[in-house]
Amino acid sequence: MTRHHPLAASLTSLGGLALGAAALGGLALPAPASACGGFFCSNQPIDQSGENIVFSVEEDGAIEAHVQILYQGAAEQFAWILPTPSAPALSVGTDALFRALDQATRPVFFTRSETTGTCRSEPSCYDYYDSDRGGPPFAGGFTDAGAAAAPDGGVDVVFRGNVGPYDAAVLTATDVNALYDWLNEYDYQIPESARPEIDAYIATGSYFVALRLQKDRAVGEIQPIVLRYTNGEPCIPIRLTRIAAVDDMPIRAYFLASQGMRSTNYTMLTPDVDDEPGLFLGTRSYESIVTNAVDDAGGRAFVTDYLGSTPTLTLELRDLSDLATVTDARTFVQALRDRGFAGDSQLLALLQRYLPPPTPEESTDFYNCLVQGWCTSYEGYLAGLAFRPADFVAALDAAILAPRRNAQAILERHPTLTRLYTTMSAAEMTEDPVFYPSDAARAVSNVHTARLITECAPEYFWFAAPQRLVLPTGREVRAREGVVYPGDDDAYCADRGAGIFAPWTPIDTLRATASERARQAVSAGGGGLCSASSRAGGAGGALAALGVVLAAVVARRRRR
Repeated sequence: MTRHHPLAASLTSLGGLALGAAALGGLALPAPASACGGFFCSNQPIDQSGENIVFSVEEDGAIEAHVQILYQGAAEQFAWILPTPSAPALSVGTDALFRALDQATRPVFFTRSETTGTCRSEPSCYDYYDSDRGGPPFAGGFTDAGAAAAPDGGVDVVFRGNVGPYDAAVLTATDVNALYDWLNEYDYQIPESARPEIDAYIATGSYFVALRLQKDRAVGEIQPIVLRYTNGEPCIPIRLTRIAAVDDMPIRAYFLASQGMRSTNYTMLTPDVDDEPGLFLGTRSYESIVTNAVDDAGGRAFVTDYLGSTPTLTLELRDLSDLATVTDARTFVQALRDRGFAGDSQLLALLQRYLPPPTPEESTDFYNCLVQGWCTSYEGYLAGLAFRPADFVAALDAAILAPRRNAQAILERHPTLTRLYTTMSAAEMTEDPVFYPSDAARAVSNVHTARLITECAPEYFWFAAPQRLVLPTGREVRAREGVVYPGDDDAYCADRGAGIFAPWTPIDTLRATASERARQAVSAGGGGLCSASSRAGGAGGALAALGVVLAAVVARRRRR
């Protein structure tokens, strides 16, 4: 007997529109593969480069999980399955929610610059990099800074129908073979390697959400899936993910709730990132530090990236109902741009369906021509095009506007946001992490600030002076040894013009240039040290230059 489950309100959204010249050039390109809880294509698992999921923990005990799905491949080969603890209501979600949360809560490591003392004054060097030379050179980075019955017994179809771009089903099963038979019958191609894990979820009474793209939908229309269920806790079905996981796969879980969240069955780690100089100097990555800490904890642990007030974010876009009668395609597309729609793959797919170009190959030129306004190349084609703006407005509202409204609502009704992060390899994915609200979860800032002090002295230009780093913990470390430039102003301007001794020059090149200038100064004396000459380039000049270097070395040793 086939049962139907009511759908929840749609919860999705995507980015805002900037259709400038060449802005649509890359929109037809799919994003890298990534998903949560099993992501399969053409009966083969897709390597999963990461997992991103947002849990909204509601006051009535319901859990709303937004799962980001990114995919690379042919539309007809897309298939995805996810176990859930109870029968979920389905809707679609928004990548904009994930982008906004990531930007607001990503761990960042700043240095606040301070200076002591007075450095050597830089000459203007106008003649060496004036307008005739095209401005100052750049020689590299500055390194300091409808339902169908199951084909046979053992499967219960709770829901079957269209959800956003997906042909979706919610199933339960008592036999893994029967579930596979049903999935294969309806072209949800799931690899055989997933069978043992799916069987394990069947044994726990799990439900399964299966997705594939509808026949007329493009890969660019793939959106996050939203699952709302009333029986269960926030849980990431990581065991099924391991079928296609990459080594040290990053996993980010966001929790919108009334208080902070922790895992009940994974270790909660607090690596002392505030005492790690490499994070502030750019020589180490946060991801590598977390990976090492998780590995040391046995491979099953989470780090709290952020725990605090839910950031104030704006996801909602302006209503489009007034465009339902705008039959001029050029005016319509320009209005989308002006109202913040993004020229992304989702909008491109919708444009291609409701405002198709003369040929698929002309998509970029056609839409950019419309949005720029002055282009008249397609006047004849547009005159014969049966553009139905009301249908397009309805599609935009369902796919983009309504999801943004609902995503905005979950942000505004939850006072606390927790962002947890880990990395895991397939061998470590043996138990699904479960999460719960906890008074023990303390506030964690994602912003970390250290002091970078430049120790100026007359023998140093400011960009080559010694630096020390004062970490948030109070510990001090040497960030850079100073580099004395032994040449005069003319030599400096020549080297700056060549990019080999300048603020943008890598520190190793600074040292090499200074060393070469000191060598040239000594060599200019012709090898004799007995006669002192006051002429430029003589031994006296060489000794004077060398004396500056030696004085700097002595001064540096005293500071140590």
